[in-house]
Amino acid sequence: MVGRINLVGAGEMMASMSSLHRAALARVGGGAAKPVFLDTTAAFETNIDAIVEKAIEYYAHHLQTKLAVARFRHKNQPPGEIAAAVTEVRNANMIFAGPGSPTYAIRQWRDSPVWEAVVQRFEEGADVFFASAASISLGRWALPVYEIYKAGSDPFWEDGLDLLSYYGLNVAVVPHFDDQSGGENYDSRFCYMGATRFDALQEQLPLDVAILGIDAYTAICFDPNTNEATVTGQGGITLIGDGEEQRFMNGTKVPFDAFHASHRETVHREAPAHLGYAGADTEAEEDAGDPAAILRRAIEGLDKLTGNERVDLLAKLNMVTEASSGASGEAEGPLVELVLELRKALREAKRFDLADKARDTLTELGFEIGDTAQGATWTRR
Repeated sequence: MVGRINLVGAGEMMASMSSLHRAALARVGGGAAKPVFLDTTAAFETNIDAIVEKAIEYYAHHLQTKLAVARFRHKNQPPGEIAAAVTEVRNANMIFAGPGSPTYAIRQWRDSPVWEAVVQRFEEGADVFFASAASISLGRWALPVYEIYKAGSDPFWEDGLDLLSYYGLNVAVVPHFDDQSGGENYDSRFCYMGATRFDALQEQLPLDVAILGIDAYTAICFDPNTNEATVTGQGGITLIGDGEEQRFMNGTKVPFDAFHASHRETVHREAPAHLGYAGADTEAEEDAGDPAAILRRAIEGLDKLTGNERVDLLAKLNMVTEASSGASGEAEGPLVELVLELRKALREAKRFDLADKARDTLTELGFEIGDTAQGATWTRR
């Protein structure tokens, strides 16, 4: 029988979280617990030794328990050091990992003797206690937080280590789900992704993958003995799958079946109002009465055109918008011809809905448009 998996959203080494660690230790035998700290997730940080010491001190002070350390900082470190890390993992019945970079950890762990030892102990019944960055690595798909949030990469997913598949679960784990560290100026929810990027990430996942969001100071324990997951801590978890979103708070037992997804629709998020982001309703209000704005937004979402074609159409629309300011008399001829050229390009792209909007733009400006075998004609009404 495999062990339990404990996932923590954030704050794993805060004093207020000691009860969650203590509960995890009790599940593996209390006084017989042999926890080990696997330091790989933050091994690229220059202060990794301080992070390790903080974990050791946390267990000694808050839990009165000795915490062993499996120092595995890079897959190319000397074989003797890797062997020492493997030994520490094999001696443990609870494996703890936490802050850092999930993708860095995955690169080091995948196909390594240390991760093979982790999986072997898990298969033998040892529990896993992975928090924040480390929790991301255990899903089928992993969120590259640093690459997107810090380095500016477009939203994407990496292959995860998929330890949760031992329970038959196909999920992507998103800790820091309720993060508010961005304050009034930055939407940092959904593990620092914010609403717009999180929507894009949802759309990229296969339809049978459920998303598990875990709030800070919150843990969820998957128990294969009962086929249930128990939520504890100050916040809750969010499950997104089968076209809906569900929330489960402290004390809730969630059956494993609830984590399955046969299909998924994007559960769109709105940016907090205090950030001043325009939501869909605001955009619609701004577009009302402005045909050019409607066309611009439609062209930006045109997925059947290449990037260069879309830019070309937008550039033409910008020329129309600039020319329309005060256009009259002799200036209106080139303006109308430009809109008709835009309409022709849209029709060639088989986007007749947008072409009709271009025609409507001219109609609203007071022009009569006719279509002939030789092309479009226009007259001033």
